[in-house]
Amino acid sequence: MGDGLPTPEERRRQVSALVSRCPDAERGLLRWRLYEATPGDRWDTVAGDAVKVRCAVCWRLRSRKHVHGEVNERPVATCQHPRCRRLWREARAHEAAKHEAAKAAFLAAFQASAALEVLRG
Repeated sequence: MGDGLPTPEERRRQVSALVSRCPDAERGLLRWRLYEATPGDRWDTVAGDAVKVRCAVCWRLRSRKHVHGEVNERPVATCQHPRCRRLWREARAHEAAKHEAAKAAFLAAFQASAALEVLRG
């Protein structure tokens, strides 16, 4: 790449190892950490947007169209490479279980609080 960054294939191997070895307690933060670790570029703040122009997995520069494209109203953080997308989805899958557990705990706490309010009545 010429700028001291690993090649996209080297970076994909590194991310694959991270995804497979990430402890359960930290999996909810894995995608955020990958995104934050993505090197910046001079175009990252075009029009006031703080959107990374590099793929969060392989660090390859992405096209402006791809950077500002959205899927289901969510910014896309990876390039078009199938392995990058698969690794990003795997990290999200680990994250989903934590979200569901947090949601269940919140609902249980809310229901307990509502039950107390009814009893106080």
